[in-house]
Amino acid sequence: MRCYLLTLFFLMATAAMAVPRAICQRTTASVSIDGRLDEADWKQVQPLSALRDLSGKPTSFAASIYLMYDDHYLYVGAVLPEKNLTATLTERDSIIYHDDDFEIFIDPSCEGRNYLELELNQLNTVWDLFITAPYRDGKACVALHDWDIKGLKTAVSLQGTLNEGEANDTSWTVEVAWPWSSITGHSHLPRRGEPPMPGTEMRFNFSRVDHDGGVESNSVWAPTRQATIHAPEHWGRIRFSEKCVGTPETFPPEIGLWVHGNDATLTAEQVKAWSDAGVTTFVIDGQPDAIAKISAWGKTLGLKTVAWFWSLNRPEDAVALQHPLWYAVSHEGKRCHKKEERPFVPYYQFLCPSHPDVRTYLMEQVAQIAAIPTIDAVQLDYIRLPDVILPKALWKTYGLDMSQILPAYDFCYCEMCVSSFGRQPQATDPAWKAFRLNQVATVANLLADTVRQSGKQCGAAVFPTPDMAADMVYQDWSRFNFDFAFPMVYASFYGEDPAWIIARTQEARRRIVGTYPIYPGLHLPDLPPETLVSVIRELLQHNPEGVCLFSHETFSTAHQRALQQILHP
Repeated sequence: MRCYLLTLFFLMATAAMAVPRAICQRTTASVSIDGRLDEADWKQVQPLSALRDLSGKPTSFAASIYLMYDDHYLYVGAVLPEKNLTATLTERDSIIYHDDDFEIFIDPSCEGRNYLELELNQLNTVWDLFITAPYRDGKACVALHDWDIKGLKTAVSLQGTLNEGEANDTSWTVEVAWPWSSITGHSHLPRRGEPPMPGTEMRFNFSRVDHDGGVESNSVWAPTRQATIHAPEHWGRIRFSEKCVGTPETFPPEIGLWVHGNDATLTAEQVKAWSDAGVTTFVIDGQPDAIAKISAWGKTLGLKTVAWFWSLNRPEDAVALQHPLWYAVSHEGKRCHKKEERPFVPYYQFLCPSHPDVRTYLMEQVAQIAAIPTIDAVQLDYIRLPDVILPKALWKTYGLDMSQILPAYDFCYCEMCVSSFGRQPQATDPAWKAFRLNQVATVANLLADTVRQSGKQCGAAVFPTPDMAADMVYQDWSRFNFDFAFPMVYASFYGEDPAWIIARTQEARRRIVGTYPIYPGLHLPDLPPETLVSVIRELLQHNPEGVCLFSHETFSTAHQRALQQILHP
């Protein structure tokens, strides 16, 4: 039987995910806004994932947040534990976060502009705002305090007594009915008052502000990794469904594809064919004009586009080559600047992560890439040092036994690093290893912060697990303040089978404790279509966010059919 009204049911992809996602379903009956959340539909809705602080770390402040919608309203319910109910502000559009409050943010267009904010305190006093741009945009940001949500309904119930100390206080409950006419019909759009079409996604965030002992704290659903919640590009994703509340449904996985943008044979038709096969994200290598062209093709199809940026390894970088002292140095004293002194392959032209000029230069370069209008994010590649230990299956290729550290492949012993370390380093000294891990992480985080200044996300292609990466290339990516990672679980490089891919992905998830989502990178030449089907299906059971495929040259028609079989069985 067709649902009479519409509701929104949020099913988390994973409880600890730093960029939370949820599916939005319909209600089955009317909702009374009384602050009680006692209708049958509310009982069918699963709460969102736990709040975290802005950096992504766990917080002591909790909230059970529920959402649902019908033809007229988006409904938001929240139960907020509180041992001391306190509120003083009674005038609408007061600065409500001066009290303890609950806040709702909606970016209807997912463009980071013209977004909406609603705050309520325990007296049910409302502050509703229309914000034209994030605060970082300076004069472009106008926060309209006198903008009102027409037809808004709110209610608050208190489980305790307001402003009378901690005697019997336990929590407070918020219930909101937010008309679609101020969401789908906001800004310059007509107030058509219709819910979003099934399959539509919006960006949301939720926050509670608390003044515990006079210290203000901010706990959020979707961490922004900045000292502000006003970074819409980092908010969670809500996908609206036509199904009724309580119907089992999962959020579609993201399927990435690495694309070599300098391939002159690429066409918009190929990009559409890959999209039709189920690819949702393109990670594009190449010159800025190539990245811009291909990302524009992706954008016309509604795809996520990521620029692929070579960081500490800079092959044939004309500017860097003018500065020999920028380059990493081995324990033997050989420098990556000279062709004859590079390890393994000629394109291993690694820069020193400690050199301040290197950091400044890379920040300038990544800022230019992040400024490309048609990209959503930047993926850092080679955010590491050369392989001090190669994947075992490659030892024979290079005639090496790398069961112990070899001086010729152990970097960076340059003057800058040795001086900064403070004493003559020894290869087996744990402090020396920790120093280099920290230098690489520092560069990674500087680049990520630079990318975020452009309103984009930042992540990296990394070795399979943080611990493996730390031992093999001085890349402990659990220290990276990123928004996502593509662990390159290329089983054949390690002489392993597909079961190893699953095991390493599970290990990596445990290690980073959900601080950001990971999308395992799969090496297509190792995975015939039938194997690809079984590997992705099992991966999605343990890692529902998605996967990324390397790369477009080997993404055969048979692979594309296999992907469709996975996504549309």
